[in-house]
Amino acid sequence: MKVTDKPQTAAEVRALAEAWYRQQIERLTECLGDSWPEHQAWIKSYLAEEVRQKLLARGWRLKT
Repeated sequence: MKVTDKPQTAAEVRALAEAWYRQQIERLTECLGDSWPEHQAWIKSYLAEEVRQKLLARGWRLKT
């Protein structure tokens, strides 16, 4: 999820964020193998916060 100069619609940004999140989950699931279940909760929380921070950096106001 890179910050670009081109303005994007909310739907485009959401799709990019969801795709980035899924790719990260897939990659980490593969890397951690059998250890994934014990790390899954904190990793998902961490990645969700990453998405939130990236959206804030783009100037998006998020619902709390």
